[in-house]
Amino acid sequence: MDLSKSEAARLLGSRRRALAGAGQLSHTWKPLGSSAAISETQHELVEIDAALARIEDGTYGTCEICGGAIGRDRLRALPEVRRCVACSGR
Repeated sequence: MDLSKSEAARLLGSRRRALAGAGQLSHTWKPLGSSAAISETQHELVEIDAALARIEDGTYGTCEICGGAIGRDRLRALPEVRRCVACSGR
């Protein structure tokens, strides 16, 4: 992984705050809009939590399909991503 743990955690935290600040979640995790919007937001929050867990266990930045590095630019754009560009369509 080309991204430091602290930079990855900062990006993921920022993304989490942006989701909460977008008004898609209430303080009780109930939708303020459509159920599709909350479902998408909840899915993204689950992915963010999974990425934070990968930081802790040392697998963050490693593609879950091929085992190769995901790449700094991709991780910066989508810090919760699990797959490299080559494997993203699989």
